[in-house]
Amino acid sequence: MNINDPTRQYIAAHASDNVARLALHPPKDPQVDMHVALQQIAGRQKAKEKLPEWYAAEGILYPKRVSLEQCSSSQTADYKASVAEGETFADFSGGFGVDTVAFARKFSQGIYVEPQQELCELFCHNSKIFGINNIQVINGIMEEHLGSVGAVDMIYLDPSRRDPDGRRVVSISDCTPNLLEWKSALLDKCSTLMVKLSPMIDIRQTLRDLPETFAVHVVAVEGECKEAVFLLSREKASAEQGGRSCATGHGTAIVAADIVNGAVCRVETTVDAERATPPRIATALGAYLYEPNAAVMKAGISNTVSERFRVSKVAHNTNLFTSDELREGFPGRIFHVNAVREFHPRKMAKEPLPVTSASVAVRNFPLSAEELRKTLKIKDGDTHYLFGCTLSDNRRVVVACSRM
Repeated sequence: MNINDPTRQYIAAHASDNVARLALHPPKDPQVDMHVALQQIAGRQKAKEKLPEWYAAEGILYPKRVSLEQCSSSQTADYKASVAEGETFADFSGGFGVDTVAFARKFSQGIYVEPQQELCELFCHNSKIFGINNIQVINGIMEEHLGSVGAVDMIYLDPSRRDPDGRRVVSISDCTPNLLEWKSALLDKCSTLMVKLSPMIDIRQTLRDLPETFAVHVVAVEGECKEAVFLLSREKASAEQGGRSCATGHGTAIVAADIVNGAVCRVETTVDAERATPPRIATALGAYLYEPNAAVMKAGISNTVSERFRVSKVAHNTNLFTSDELREGFPGRIFHVNAVREFHPRKMAKEPLPVTSASVAVRNFPLSAEELRKTLKIKDGDTHYLFGCTLSDNRRVVVACSRM
């Protein structure tokens, strides 16, 4: 991508301006390439939050909006690199190259494969800015080049989760390439196959579809679930199963990783261990209430969390925990219970909650958060917290809390 001086100057002068407004008021200088300028301004603004290292680097060029939206964040890319092993890798979903750059810093040699020529050119340009020179760039698709690529320690695949009409899809078989059709050929080429899938994926069903999985990492950033990363290997999966058929996925490691302010909170267990751990159910609310983070929720490891942090689930189907003593280090938010009211409008009218404004959430409750807010006539606020939930004795209550 060649950018002339007038366009560069325009980009610099309007780096923080509203892109939609800029598009309505083109510059008088005909040498300014507005298409390029708007793409770069919008890209850098998006990168400020999603890719802070790229945003801070001078001279980075950005792709079209859809490629930037689909790429990994710096935090999730670095996390995936931290759990990768080996000397050589191939990224068959090159894209903007955020994952490739992270892997390039971990591996000695790598291969970047991408069908769009413009993205290949952008990667070549940007990788030089980061001082990365150990990557072979191939302009093409995985299906055409898998056979010619030699064996590597790890293959990374991020199947496209959009159908031909641009609509989002979740199922593995609906993604491109179809992993179910290609996994055997991919596993023939590597020791480990790392696959990034939608955070909406059904993990248990996917383990049945991908019995070669030896580990699943559910990755959240600042409390929002971003990716489900499956690690596949014929040898490692067999070893994890202890010689059993790996079709059950029982020995598969399950990792819930929540990245907050750059620090990673990890909870790790196995499918076997989670199933073997009996649930701890509270008979009453204690002094503290715990809301598990998004990674723990998606990973489905509430029994492990309950046992490991010595907290009890409020009810079988209520994803909140409680304890009489404070359990620091819990993977999620911790609240002090200030008041509990049985959810009955007439009773609550006689004994109102001690707050008039609060952040409202519901768990296993007949009303939505907004419906509960309107029913209680509570204004929006961020100092106090209300949880509508169902207890183990089936009582529906509203819990007033303060954040620890």
